[in-house]
Amino acid sequence: MKTQKKSILYNKKSKMEEQAAWIFVAPFMIGLIFLKVIPVIYSLVMSFVDANSIKSIGSMNFVGFRNYYDVFKDSITMNSFLNSLIYTSIYVPGTICVALILASALNIKLYLRGFVRTMILVPYVSNVVAIGIIWSIIFNPFNGPLNIFLKGIGVQNPPMWLVGSSTSLITISLIAIWQNVAFQTIVYLAAMQDVPRELYESASLDGAGKIKKFIHITLPMISPTTFFLVISSIIGSTQNFALVKVLTNGGPGTSSNVVALNIYETAFGFNKFSNAAAQSVILFIILMIFTFIQWKGQKKWVHY
Repeated sequence: MKTQKKSILYNKKSKMEEQAAWIFVAPFMIGLIFLKVIPVIYSLVMSFVDANSIKSIGSMNFVGFRNYYDVFKDSITMNSFLNSLIYTSIYVPGTICVALILASALNIKLYLRGFVRTMILVPYVSNVVAIGIIWSIIFNPFNGPLNIFLKGIGVQNPPMWLVGSSTSLITISLIAIWQNVAFQTIVYLAAMQDVPRELYESASLDGAGKIKKFIHITLPMISPTTFFLVISSIIGSTQNFALVKVLTNGGPGTSSNVVALNIYETAFGFNKFSNAAAQSVILFIILMIFTFIQWKGQKKWVHY
C-alpha cells in the first residue's frame, strides 16, 4: 500500500516537473517559431513566386526556379557571393588565430590581466555605428591619423583603406576581427583552463618545452572548441550587414558588397522580395554544405 502511494506521489511530482519545464521553455519556443521557423518557411515560399514588385499575396504566381536562375545570372549578386567568400576566408582564420594568441596570453600570469580582459571585451559590446564612425576617422586616407603616421615614417603612397576598391573588403575584415575576437577569446580561455594540469607536468618531466606542450597538448585538447568556433565564425561571417553598411555601404562601387547587404538592397531598395528570398535560401544551402563538410572532416583532427 505504501509502495503504491509512493508511486502515485512520484508520478504526480514527475508530471508537475514536466509541466514546469514546459512553462519555462514555452516563451523560447514561441519566439523560435514566430521569429525563426515561420520566417524561414515564408522565405522559402517567397523564392518560388513572383513577388518582385509590391503586390498583394493573392496576386502572386508560382514561377518555379526562375528567381534562382535570375540570381545566378546577375553579375552583381554573384560578385556579392564572391566578396562574402573572400571576407570569410580572411575573417575566420584571422579571428581564430588572434583569439588563440590572446587566450594563451591571458591563460598565464599576465601583468594587468583583468584590465586586458576588459579591453578585449569592450569592442564586442560596443555599438556598431560608433565603431564604424571611429574606424572611418582612423582609416581616412587623406587626413586620418593612420595615414599621417605612415607618411611620417616614409611611406609615400599609404593604402586607401575603406575608399580603395582593392583594400575596402580587407579593411572591413580586419575591423570585424578586432570587434568580434572577444567571444572566441573567452571560449578558448575557458577551454584552456579545463586542460588537466597533470598533462603539462608529465610533459615537463619528459623535457618538453612550452611550444611542444602547446602543439601536442593544448591544441589537441581544445580541438572540440576550435571545431565549434570555426563553424560559428563561418556562420557569423555572413551576418556582417551592419558593419559593411556603416563603413562603406558596399562601395566603392561593389567592391565590398557582401551577400547580407545585397539581400537587403534587393528586397528593400528594389522591392525584389522573391529574388532576395532566393539569395537567402542559396546562402543557407551553402552554409549547410560547409557545415556538413566540416562535420564529416572533424574525425581527422578533433579529439574528444
